[in-house]
Amino acid sequence: MKHGIFTYYLLKKLQQTKGDCTYAEPDEYLRKEVSINSLVVNKKQQTPQVVGGSDVGDSWKEWKVK
Repeated sequence: MKHGIFTYYLLKKLQQTKGDCTYAEPDEYLRKEVSINSLVVNKKQQTPQVVGGSDVGDSWKEWKVK
């Protein structure tokens, strides 16, 4: 693994879906995989999260990556 855990799993998800996904899909995947694997690999807790502006709300979840 040449990347950090977050980057590794983000790239893995984008490769699996070929970028044909909503922003919510990698968000869910990253929360699960990074949370688990950061504890196993680094013995540290890491919980990724999306922080958006109040004008966006939850609409970002439906935006397409590709």
